[in-house]
Amino acid sequence: MFKSLYSGVSGLSANLTELDVIGNNIANSNTIGFKSGRVTFNEMLTQTLKSASRPVAGGLGGTNPQQVGLGTQVGSIDSNFNQGNFQTTGRKTDLAIQGPGFFILSDGTSNVFTRAGIFGLDSENFLVNPTTGLKAQGVMADADGVIGNGPMADLFIDPDLVMPAEASETLEISGNLDADSDAIETILESSAFLVAAAGGDLLTALSGQHSGTMNLNVGDTIRVNGRLSGTPDTPITTETFTIAADSSYQDLVSWMNATMTSEGANVSFAIGADGDLQVTNNTGEDLQGMSLSSVGKALFNQNFLFPSPVSNGATESTASGGDAGEIRAYADATDLMTALYSAEGEELGIDLSGGPVTLAIDGAVGGNSITPASMMVTAATTLGNLMQEIQYAMGINSNPVAVDEEGQIVVRGEVGTASALGDISITEVGSNNTVLESAFSFHQTQQARDQQIFSMATTVYDSLGGEHTINFSFEKVAGLNEWIWTAEMDGNEEILSGGSGRARFGDDGAITNFSFDDNAGSLTFRPQAQGEEGAALVVLELDYGEIGALRGLTQFEGSASLRSLADGFQAGQLVDFDVDQSGVITGYFSNDTIRNIGRIGVATFSNPGGLMREANNTYRTSGNSGTAMETFAGQGNGITMVPGTLEASNVDLAKEFTRLVVAQRAFQANSRVITAADQVMQELVNLVR
Repeated sequence: MFKSLYSGVSGLSANLTELDVIGNNIANSNTIGFKSGRVTFNEMLTQTLKSASRPVAGGLGGTNPQQVGLGTQVGSIDSNFNQGNFQTTGRKTDLAIQGPGFFILSDGTSNVFTRAGIFGLDSENFLVNPTTGLKAQGVMADADGVIGNGPMADLFIDPDLVMPAEASETLEISGNLDADSDAIETILESSAFLVAAAGGDLLTALSGQHSGTMNLNVGDTIRVNGRLSGTPDTPITTETFTIAADSSYQDLVSWMNATMTSEGANVSFAIGADGDLQVTNNTGEDLQGMSLSSVGKALFNQNFLFPSPVSNGATESTASGGDAGEIRAYADATDLMTALYSAEGEELGIDLSGGPVTLAIDGAVGGNSITPASMMVTAATTLGNLMQEIQYAMGINSNPVAVDEEGQIVVRGEVGTASALGDISITEVGSNNTVLESAFSFHQTQQARDQQIFSMATTVYDSLGGEHTINFSFEKVAGLNEWIWTAEMDGNEEILSGGSGRARFGDDGAITNFSFDDNAGSLTFRPQAQGEEGAALVVLELDYGEIGALRGLTQFEGSASLRSLADGFQAGQLVDFDVDQSGVITGYFSNDTIRNIGRIGVATFSNPGGLMREANNTYRTSGNSGTAMETFAGQGNGITMVPGTLEASNVDLAKEFTRLVVAQRAFQANSRVITAADQVMQELVNLVR
């Protein structure tokens, strides 16, 4: 009887504990980092009324024991360390742990552990839990920003932290140097000069009197047209002449004479004094429609058209045929001035009947007018004599004035803008010879240019953080894939070594060599004037790229774009900090540099369920939790920190409400057991009465 009473009491007690745990879970459903608890029950001792018996061989079977339980008791109250959801806060000092592990907090004497990563800075700039004042533990970085492995200590973020200045050690030079950077000269060209064609002139170079070049090409064919008046349906010949690269005017004439002989036609051809083609008819009949023609060459066909008919016994020239005229060829240096024609086929009008003619040569060099030079033209004066006088008048030493294969006078000045040529003119003294002046008008085909120098400026730092500007310049060596580089400084600094050198490039644009004139191997300068105290000497390694590779300096034709970047920096003050996923606290400084300040530590346990709960969401080690293993997030332990977030409670309210109903019903049922036992006891008392 009393057993049921005691069992009911134990059930009330155990379920009351269950209600306490559930109530605590629900109360902390919004507590950051809270881990819910659960209660498990165990049966208490039992009373054996009758023991079990073995079966008897050949007789009775065995019997089970008869036992009465003596109630229930709380077996365990366990913590559920499942991951809670993350809540984004945006505060850089709010941290959540993904995976196992706990933040380590210290009161200066002992450590406690928590999953609630609510942190901030106190008045002394320690990283603390603002609710309790407990200080977060981790490892501080050394002066170089290197974080060691122990021991854990208070994390201190000094607002006066200074990033010391660091002297520059490496200077990277990159970009392209324009391969077309040599100094060049002015090139002036006149229009073409012509002379009467001679037998040795190439067919491809022939011109008409007024119509310009005949535009004959290698492979074109020339046909002789015409017929004798007594044979109206039979052409004088059906053969054609094919132009070769070396076919001359005389070659064509010789072929025509040979063809006429083979055809039995007593017709002969010759080149006249003015370059015209002459035909002599001794056939006894008149020649009708006599001409030379080439398919698609209208100017040639026009200039080789004879009068029709050519009478028997007569000699006729193409010059007397309609608009056709004298045949011209491009002039060369040996041709007489008096024999020259303009590109339009006009005589230059040099009249020596009254004696020699004086020509004036004028122009400008480097933008300044020259003193005009005079030249006497006689019957023996050649175009070459005039070109020599032009060279002398314009002060040209290295480039002789020449006439090209198309009869144009080419004047090349000295390189550079200081020697730029302009406004060359040839006039006849005492006469308004407009034909000559027009024929000797020059046009510019290349403008003079100085050697191009490409430069860039780079800021470097000394050991005290002082800024210094180095100006690099690159100047191409004329005609070579080589550049001369120099370095200069703006202030009182003095370059002690490595201030100049050369850079060579291959035909693929890649750098092949970078050298120093003094074989220093690096650029060294004194940051202040000699005799003054200050920073240490600055030694810079110049990184120009990889030899043979298109990285760093290159040389291609086109625009030049040089870039440079040096390491080193000035001293800087801490302006901000941040925490990454591995718990590293990184400082940002006013000199645009970053450096590690420290690293937040975490602790893991072999049995986190053995931890003792304490106030303010903290835990303390117990005999069954194991020793705290201090480590860091991101070291292959499955732990990651999530900055700017907090871990919410892992309480599941739906489950808690269900458990609450079950515990309540169990409590009520146990109270009914006690009530029933009480009534039985009352009946017993009544029986005694």
